[in-house]
Amino acid sequence: MRLKRLFIGTLLLIFLASLYSYKLLEVPTGLTSDEAAFGYNAVLIANTARDENGRLLPIFIRHSGTTDYHQPVTQYFIVFLFKIFGPSVFLLRFSSVLVALASVVLLYLLAEKVLDDGGRLVAILALIIAPQMMLQAHMGQENIMPVPFTILWLLSFWHYRHQRRIRWLIVAALALGLSFYTYKGMHAITPIWLILSLGWLILDYLKQRTKARDLFIFSASIAPFFLAIPLLERLYPGAIFGGATVSFNNIYEFLQPYLSSFDLSYLFIRGDIVEIHSTGRHGMVLLATLPLVLTGIYQSLKSKDQFFKFILLALTLGPILYGLVGSSHRFSRLMALIPLFALFAGLGWQRLINISGRWVKFTALAILISLTLNYLDFIKFYWQTYPPLTFSLLGDMQNYRDMERFAKLAKEKNLQPLIHQQIAQGGGVSIKFFQEVYFSRLLPVIPDGEAGSPGTILLTQRQVVPKMKEIPGKVIDYHVQVIE
Repeated sequence: MRLKRLFIGTLLLIFLASLYSYKLLEVPTGLTSDEAAFGYNAVLIANTARDENGRLLPIFIRHSGTTDYHQPVTQYFIVFLFKIFGPSVFLLRFSSVLVALASVVLLYLLAEKVLDDGGRLVAILALIIAPQMMLQAHMGQENIMPVPFTILWLLSFWHYRHQRRIRWLIVAALALGLSFYTYKGMHAITPIWLILSLGWLILDYLKQRTKARDLFIFSASIAPFFLAIPLLERLYPGAIFGGATVSFNNIYEFLQPYLSSFDLSYLFIRGDIVEIHSTGRHGMVLLATLPLVLTGIYQSLKSKDQFFKFILLALTLGPILYGLVGSSHRFSRLMALIPLFALFAGLGWQRLINISGRWVKFTALAILISLTLNYLDFIKFYWQTYPPLTFSLLGDMQNYRDMERFAKLAKEKNLQPLIHQQIAQGGGVSIKFFQEVYFSRLLPVIPDGEAGSPGTILLTQRQVVPKMKEIPGKVIDYHVQVIE
């Protein structure tokens, strides 16, 4: 039986990997600046152990010309993949697909404990079809990384409350502590979840369900993640608190960003206010899941199950500190909440199916049809209509095909590769990343219009370069020239 489940599970993961990977390099059409910076520094660290600023295995990485630091968990996950499999543009984005798959597996393990068979399947389905999961699975950056750590934190807490084994408290502490370093948006959410975790353990201690030793071990396990903050801020100024001004002017300005995190019109329809993180008509989670989520929340309030009440507190209080930094309608920053919504959708389905009455079957069927139609509308829009919208924001990254062809020709002809200044400077960090992928170094740059010397091969945007001859072939953006 276990072997059969493992086989079926493996087939489903392969299917999901194919689903999330479909048009991976085409949607969105171009690399975001964050993706390119992650990829560029991952190649450098994998090859030399130093980032673009020359720092040896830095905890936080800052791309030149910016003041924003990238958090370490995602950066070093990509470094690990590049070190094992070799760097590529595909693998940069596929790293987020792997995070999405890990999230599905972890949610299955959690839903198996807290929901019946039907509720479990609906919870997993709600996570898989959440539009923001697909959007972020197609970007090689850090927004999606908090999701598996959130689920692991909840799963470990559930195991501890049922088994009272110290190891689960340690895992919960490590998952929660690491979540703080997965994405900058978690700097506001993780402290709230830490307070909730400590509060629950303290209540258990007062009720003599938890030993003082357990409370101490949890605190000691998570403390280093926060005690290190002053030192990290000295070494990497602004890595923790930079980029946002913490302020409290009045209760209205504080509540507006917090309440915007639960604005149903954005949460279920509009999505993120930033265009690249939204289709504009599909929310962070699908609209068709709304009845199930509301039913699940209602059921959690009625039930004696304290675990779902804890999840409800984590959901409702998680974004409260966003009111201090004025982050409104930024649902790509709230992806850690998606598995919580998914669990409530599963609980809502479980409640619905267990109600007696003829109308229940028709309601359940209507919800399933709505989910199917809603998701098909999203996926069609995402694969067909969304790409042209992203082109106006990001351009495309098809020039990496020219770089791939250029590297192949340079190797075949045993020529010294050169690059024109316009490409080297105009291509930004993306062109640096492509050079590192195909050459493991930045190429020598010559002024625009200048020809290479004998024994060199030149990548240029010019179809005609004096004294040089173009090598025929499929050209996307760049031409390849050699001395006649």
